[in-house]
Amino acid sequence: MIIVGALLMAYGVFCMVKGGTHVKNVGWRSKEEYPRTYYFNIISLMILGASMIAMHFIKT
Repeated sequence: MIIVGALLMAYGVFCMVKGGTHVKNVGWRSKEEYPRTYYFNIISLMILGASMIAMHFIKT
């Protein structure tokens, strides 16, 4: 569980560094072309990844 959370956060950081995101049925697009999708993906990846890592420590 902690590994999956770390991978999600790593992909979010990768998208931020590259300045784009993967859009369904379109492919890789920059944040200027699809700003809503970019920010939604970044925020959701970071929140989901952080919550998965936190749940690992809360359960134990």
